[in-house]
Amino acid sequence: YALRPEMDADEIGLVALLELHDAVVEAGGHPPVVVASDDLADRPEATMAAYCRAVGLPFRADALSWAPGERTEWRRTQRWHADVAESGGIVRRPQRYEHTVDTNDFLADAAARHRPAYETLVAQRITPIEAGS
Repeated sequence: YALRPEMDADEIGLVALLELHDAVVEAGGHPPVVVASDDLADRPEATMAAYCRAVGLPFRADALSWAPGERTEWRRTQRWHADVAESGGIVRRPQRYEHTVDTNDFLADAAARHRPAYETLVAQRITPIEAGS
């Protein structure tokens, strides 16, 4: 909303993400691996170690850091990548927004619509694991 106030509430995508998750499970596929962004921001190494274990990939701690800078493939959507272009790794970056669910009816309604899907998905998230576990 901060980048595109004309957005549609469906663009948040959590309802559609839960529908996709459920369709995969109902079709007999492996349940999708759910990663909570709070876990990733607060404990990137432990969260990525758990993700790699869940999908059968070797964990590489060196993949959690990079040289800051723009990437050519981001050129069209540069404003969406401003924070990551300035970063050198996964860190929580507190943001202050003019409009929030407490001050904007559209955001409050959108949050209420997507909250059940969020709660269902976050309840199925992987548990971060410490290195060596």
